[in-house]
Amino acid sequence: MTGWLLPSVLAVALVMVALLAAPTAPQTSPGKPAGPLGDSELFVRAAAYEVGEDLFAVVTGDMNGDSLPDIVATGYRSGTVSMLLNKGNGVFAETPRYPSGQGSFGLALEDMDGDGDLDVLVANQATGILSILYNRGDGMLESRTDVSAGGSPHTVAVADFNGDSLPDLALPAYQVGAASVYLNLGNGSFSERAVHGTHEAPFWALAVDIDGNNRPAIVMTSYSQGFLDVLWNNGKGEFGILSSYEIGESLWSLSAADVDGNGSQDIIVTQYTNGTVSVVPNTGNGTLGAPVEYTTSGAGPSWATPFDMNGDGAPDIAVVDAQTHALTVLENKGDGTFRIADAFNIGSLGASTVAAADFDGDGRDDLVVACWETNDVVVFLNRTA
Repeated sequence: MTGWLLPSVLAVALVMVALLAAPTAPQTSPGKPAGPLGDSELFVRAAAYEVGEDLFAVVTGDMNGDSLPDIVATGYRSGTVSMLLNKGNGVFAETPRYPSGQGSFGLALEDMDGDGDLDVLVANQATGILSILYNRGDGMLESRTDVSAGGSPHTVAVADFNGDSLPDLALPAYQVGAASVYLNLGNGSFSERAVHGTHEAPFWALAVDIDGNNRPAIVMTSYSQGFLDVLWNNGKGEFGILSSYEIGESLWSLSAADVDGNGSQDIIVTQYTNGTVSVVPNTGNGTLGAPVEYTTSGAGPSWATPFDMNGDGAPDIAVVDAQTHALTVLENKGDGTFRIADAFNIGSLGASTVAAADFDGDGRDDLVVACWETNDVVVFLNRTA
């Protein structure tokens, strides 16, 4: 077992052991199995970069102000953040690794100090610490602030919860079944932790304006109970009302996109042990509809991210599978329903997360996958017509 699958606390260890058990895929898979490396019809594996130990999260953003998307990843066992700077042709240059805390798991990019540069936020699951690494503007990280988060946070969501134009924080407190909210005080410090109850074992957190009132809600997955919890924002950064939607088994990752074109953000959630991705439609009136499940090419989808594969403006979905080391592309038919367009072997082991950006400047979204078992991030360039 690898390090990020072996947290120090028993509750987290139990869920991670469950994730290592090979799940059984539904029998009604509508897609093809993942083929061998190089069998992709739409994406070319361009390069792999070793950037830490037990890589978990990967995100993209312009870290040095050159208008090119760079890559940032966390290493759980190494407790580091790694950055790859884009040279302009989809090739990346490695930079020094930065210590980010024990058990670095999920991360986010946000300008936390108002200097116009993206800073790096890392949820350190093993220590209950959120680390903020500040960008000096050229893609180098020069200082770090730690915030005591508590409750074994795996991820962090960033949004302006109280309308003061400052980025606030929300973290899932896995051990205590709650969301931890910290309001930005504007001087590099945060308010005392506000705790809002959720279902057991909240794993992922996402800030999204579900009802279109410009008050981001907090959406969280309950791994052990299978619920999607929505904490509603009253506009002051206070979250007193909880709506819950029963989705299914072993809820893992969360992302959001307007997949059906109705102007509202829909929710995309992976279900690890039943091998599916659920799209939860947003009605636009403050409620979520019944989830629609899509079976991928593998049995253990760990992360799904929306992206525009073919430039039609309708979000498609890239899904990575930690068990079969595969990447599945779900193509949006244009109405918010999906079909499997491609499925192929990543060529590296233990895929955990996937992110998207146009790395080579050809106007098409490319993909990058973090792989915890081979300790690399793999870049796939989009070659759709």
